Amino acid sequence: MRVLLVDDDEEDFLLTRDLFRQIDAGRYVVEWAASYDEGLAAVSRQEHDVCLIDYRLGPANGLDLLREAIRRGVHTPLILLTGQGDHEVDVQAMKEGAADYLIKGRVDAPLLERSVRYAIERARTLAALRELAIRDELTGLYNRREMCRLLKEEVARCWRYAEPMALVMIDIDHFKAVNDTFGHQAGDEVLRWIARLLRQNLRSVDQPARYGGEELAVILPEMTDPHALEMAERLRQVVAAEPFRFVTPAGGPVEIPITISLGVAYLPDDADSDDGLIAAADAALYEAKRRGRNQAVRYRELRIGGSRPS
Repeated sequence: MRVLLVDDDEEDFLLTRDLFRQIDAGRYVVEWAASYDEGLAAVSRQEHDVCLIDYRLGPANGLDLLREAIRRGVHTPLILLTGQGDHEVDVQAMKEGAADYLIKGRVDAPLLERSVRYAIERARTLAALRELAIRDELTGLYNRREMCRLLKEEVARCWRYAEPMALVMIDIDHFKAVNDTFGHQAGDEVLRWIARLLRQNLRSVDQPARYGGEELAVILPEMTDPHALEMAERLRQVVAAEPFRFVTPAGGPVEIPITISLGVAYLPDDADSDDGLIAAADAALYEAKRRGRNQAVRYRELRIGGSRPS
């Protein structure tokens, strides 16, 4: 288990390392960052199982580091250490996201072990809750709220580093007919099936989501024109290649031909914001449906005056 101690005092590092050796000499590897900057860089890499952060770090302090780590999205459990008891610091540390708070002079090996175990278990519980909050329960893809958050971050990153990106909006063709003919259970299975195909055929950096109902979306970071359209076309072909197969409650096998329509929009070519990118990809999607479905369309290819089919 990798432990990081952020502390500007080498003697405190040696004492902390000895405490971990008393717990289990072979179980813990204790690493040291001797300054605020070094500690923030190490914490941000999220390579450790738990991080202990001293409150006193020269001109800065451990609370500042804790705040910045949380702001950067660090999910590693963080324990704040201080040289003396201070109720205000204790309360503030917990409010800022610390997993625990320890007073150096009162820490022995059993207390340190308990704190580390508690922090790690708490982090696992919070990670599980985060997954529940950001995932669509039916498909396991990101839900709409998380997709919008990720898209906002990706758009900001693309502007910052002058890198392109793309968004693909996807609609399952004639999905209502599937529900009406075979029941909502069949419709749910179709959604799960397509979600699985997306995960199997996208890059690891791509971010698929369920936007709502039978509409899905995929955020494609660092994707240039026309590669996003090629990706969308490949997804269309994968879905259309074989019919969806399932067994009815009565035990009979059924095959349903399933196709998808896709709209593709690029940043910065087609929009200058996350909302604009969604609107552009959505307009391209409905143009694909207007043209007869089962195809992928780029936003720039839109026909003027195209209607929006149901």
